[in-house]
Amino acid sequence: MQIEILGNGGEIGRAAFLVTSNNTNVMLDYGVKLQPEPPQYPVMRKTDNIILSHAHLDHCGGIPALYEKSKPAAVMTDVTLDLSKMLLLDSLKVSKKEGYHTPFNKSDIKKMVSRTRTINYKQKFRVGVFDAMLFDAGHIPGSAGILMKNKKTIFYTGDIQTAESNLLHGCKLPDRADVLMIESTYSYKNHPSREREEERLKQHVEEALAREEKVLFPVFASGRAQEVLLILEKYANKIALDGMAKKASDIISKYPGYLKDKKRLKHVLRKVHWVHGEESRRKATEHYPIVIATAGMLGGGPAIHYLREMKHRAQSKVLFTGFLVEESPGRQLLETKIFQTAEEKFDVHCHIDQFQLSAHAGRSGLMHIIKKLNPETVICVHGERTKEFAKDIEKQFPGVQAIAPKNGDVIKV
Repeated sequence: MQIEILGNGGEIGRAAFLVTSNNTNVMLDYGVKLQPEPPQYPVMRKTDNIILSHAHLDHCGGIPALYEKSKPAAVMTDVTLDLSKMLLLDSLKVSKKEGYHTPFNKSDIKKMVSRTRTINYKQKFRVGVFDAMLFDAGHIPGSAGILMKNKKTIFYTGDIQTAESNLLHGCKLPDRADVLMIESTYSYKNHPSREREEERLKQHVEEALAREEKVLFPVFASGRAQEVLLILEKYANKIALDGMAKKASDIISKYPGYLKDKKRLKHVLRKVHWVHGEESRRKATEHYPIVIATAGMLGGGPAIHYLREMKHRAQSKVLFTGFLVEESPGRQLLETKIFQTAEEKFDVHCHIDQFQLSAHAGRSGLMHIIKKLNPETVICVHGERTKEFAKDIEKQFPGVQAIAPKNGDVIKV
């Protein structure tokens, strides 16, 4: 059995891993790295099978390209399929607008959908020589860790969170695995107390409201938008929801079985102002002091419209709640108070802050996963400090082999 690292080796973005055993090959995720621009895709390989961990573009954004010359069978949860379709269609629109090449078209997305089988958590299924199962990863609704068993058992975490959030329960894990492919986004640190971060966020909102100023939350559409809505539940009638976060919220609310409290999210979504069209956006700007809008790293979307409108207001706030990739417009804004893309550049005088509400496990959570699964081999992916993490794993777990692969590496297990 071997695992080829096509992307996500020593980096965050374009997750893609080809697992081969006997005559079976299975692609685990096939994403895109959006920042820095232009988007970067993994090495192309033909595959007969795809299993998708979750609906974020760095994991699903390249899958339709695999249908250009073949017809792989795909497996994912039902909500992941709907969210992925939404994201992929939007990425085509964005690439056309920005003038970037995308290695697939609408027809390829349709092929992906038609070739997809949806699977529930802990439902056994077969992929070639592998017995497989999906486990709740606690990252976003429908996110899954992937267990594959032949002579050896492989568990790929995808993006995973051990702790509970307002939206989701923490992850579920198998009893053990021989080989563990683990995300390493925050392998170097633990997150601060979530309760304290939520209180700090609410204090910033209260300060802005007391001064009759605005608060902008640039968010990821799937997962983070809904989490922020739940944190700000008591301010729901003061919130405008804009961009792809609306469609993602609508999709997620139709799959209540994945949520920690389905009634609570529906209650909040009924109260907020849904922005539809320019007149509705003007109303949001004038009458709703809290705006939750895509995109989370300010790489596009209506969040930029609101940022332009409020850029001179020193008492207004721009509050980030998600990961900001190096060289993204959001990261640059946080560090320099300058918003810059290929099309425009301007100073922002607002208060800018970031809150640690991560949907990724921190260092202690990742170490807990390793301890529970007791693997022979750990493969550290989806992180910028994987070499350091691999050394720490071998120190903490004597007898465990930890590998920090580069893109292009082939690991035999």
